[in-house]
Amino acid sequence: MQEVFSPSVARPGAHRRLLTLLAAVLVGVGGSAVALLAFGRWSVWVGPFQVQLACRFGRGATDVALPPLGRLTARTHLAPLRFSATLQDVRVPELTEMVSTRGLTGLVSVVEREVLEDVPAFAIRVLGIGVAGAAVLAGLVFRRRWRPVVAAVVAALVALGGSGAAAWRTYDPAALLTPTYSGSLTLAARLIGPARTALDRIDQFRAQLSRIVAGAARVYGEIQARPLGPADEVRVLHISDLHLSPLGFSFARELARSFDVELVIDTGDLTSFGTPAEAFVVREVASMGVPYVFVRGNHDSSGLERRLRRRGVIVANGGVVEVAGLRILGYPHPVFTPDRRVVRSDEAIRRLVLDAGERIAAQIRTQPRPPDVLAVHDDRMAEASAGLVPLVVSGHFHESGARVVNGTLFLRVGSTGGAGAEVFSREGGVPLEAEILYFQRGDPPTLVAFDVVQQLPETGSLTLTRHLVEEEFGTLVPSPSSSPSPSPPSPSPEAASPRPSPSGADSG
Repeated sequence: MQEVFSPSVARPGAHRRLLTLLAAVLVGVGGSAVALLAFGRWSVWVGPFQVQLACRFGRGATDVALPPLGRLTARTHLAPLRFSATLQDVRVPELTEMVSTRGLTGLVSVVEREVLEDVPAFAIRVLGIGVAGAAVLAGLVFRRRWRPVVAAVVAALVALGGSGAAAWRTYDPAALLTPTYSGSLTLAARLIGPARTALDRIDQFRAQLSRIVAGAARVYGEIQARPLGPADEVRVLHISDLHLSPLGFSFARELARSFDVELVIDTGDLTSFGTPAEAFVVREVASMGVPYVFVRGNHDSSGLERRLRRRGVIVANGGVVEVAGLRILGYPHPVFTPDRRVVRSDEAIRRLVLDAGERIAAQIRTQPRPPDVLAVHDDRMAEASAGLVPLVVSGHFHESGARVVNGTLFLRVGSTGGAGAEVFSREGGVPLEAEILYFQRGDPPTLVAFDVVQQLPETGSLTLTRHLVEEEFGTLVPSPSSSPSPSPPSPSPEAASPRPSPSGADSG
């Protein structure tokens, strides 16, 4: 009988070869990943600093760790490799001598030159460790089958070499201008640097390295600290929704001190129930030590306003106040939630809030010059003012957000008090949150950057993320060369909220 050839006879062998090849690739990449985790570190001396360099597979980012001060992290490249540099030791006498004789510029030059000299050797070391790890694991898995061992080694070589080349081509050191910082709150301002430096837009490796080295040198060498920022920079602390929280008040005071702010803007809800027993918060506010502008929230009573005024707090109740060169229009929330004699539906509250917004917009149009900042508790009150002012600050919803509507930047901060009594309602606690706003002095002043600062109440873990306004949001209106639009269109419902409002937001 004549045999008939069937293609299915050859399939099992082809499938096995394909599966073996896939297994070899996985083993190669896995072996290189394990090897990098175990051995992908290298200690080098750069100037007076001993630094441990490390590389592993992961999100394309660069970490700079300065124990025990903190860590800077930035998304610097697209390749799936994560680089880190951890300070291990400092020769303080050498550091002090170098700074005194060469200055910070000379110190940065030395560190820059020696870092760049070490990069090629480190890259070769990483590639060798990864390939060796792939070969060892492939040998253990496939034993005497040399083809899959070779395939595993080639896979590791391609994965590491290709990722390294991609990292080199896409690496953007300017990303270190907008890092996320974690570590000691008291050192955050020095290590992350002034916003004005970021505004200079010097897109060179040396400019970014200078910020980090200078911050470390000031702290480790106990050198006389320079001012946190240039003379033409105004730093403002924006807080909201403290809700009687002692933790929140301590957090706000430490921020005001560490960042040397000239002004605090509080967008409301200092209290929770509006009772006279809560008047102790007046002492907390008065002890802040810097000018304090307060805008009443829906949980704050008019009696609280009067007590704050008597203690020297600037209560913005529908008028424009000028502090530290900034013109601030503050408008109180139209509803006092603790008043149970008046029961209002969410829709009724929404209408009151929007009606207040129309009055605010009408008032701004009558001003010879628009305010630099519009401060409200609920940012729905500012919807009608989009396009009339450059910046709106608010709180109320206990979640942060940033958006631009008609050239107006809306900054919503989370709860500085961790939502008050809810601060420990979930594992790790509700984050305490605040914002540091950086204005360049001028006529009018210009917001150039802002930092979002969060701290977990249980662990004290701190994160600080910097945002450059022009880079992320464009030019705000009204700019020095423009005038406010006479009748801006109302923003769409989608533009009016950066993310869905939480349930029960109108009683927050």
